[in-house]
Amino acid sequence: MKKIFRGQVILSAVYTVTAIVVFLYTLVFMTEYNDLFGLKMPQNKQIAQFYEVILQGFNRQILVWAIVGIIGILMIVLLEIRTAVPDRFAAAVMTVYMGCCCFGAVNAIRNILAIWAYYKGLDFQYLYADGITGYELKFTTFQVGIGIYSVQIIVCVAFAAVLLLSHIRYKKLQKGGA
Repeated sequence: MKKIFRGQVILSAVYTVTAIVVFLYTLVFMTEYNDLFGLKMPQNKQIAQFYEVILQGFNRQILVWAIVGIIGILMIVLLEIRTAVPDRFAAAVMTVYMGCCCFGAVNAIRNILAIWAYYKGLDFQYLYADGITGYELKFTTFQVGIGIYSVQIIVCVAFAAVLLLSHIRYKKLQKGGA
């Protein structure tokens, strides 16, 4: 039981770090593409729309999911996950919550891949008309995002599993002792 509980405490800390990293990623995401902001020439309309509609919309979406992830840290504290074996309510709430976080991460990865493909297909040859020279495509932010969200999925699944295992094991021990 001690090993399971130790795993619960460790995974709650890992989840906390992961949620903070996801939140920071959302804050940094748009800075990588800020040189595409404010394009005025008609030749660059598709790039301007990409920045203003697709990237901004995606950034708002992942920011909302990141805030949901940060709320999870508060839930860990309120449900006393770091200091006690979760009761049925806490285990159920956190398992559903981890499932929601996994959904958000899978959705983010799917959208990153779609945005990445769209970005590759844009025509950047007329950026000079808006005063931008030597622009190079930037894929690192997409790659980092896929990595961060993949880690988030793994952590959320592992955390939910250890919470359920901890609760079930505690109940079995409690039955055996009663």
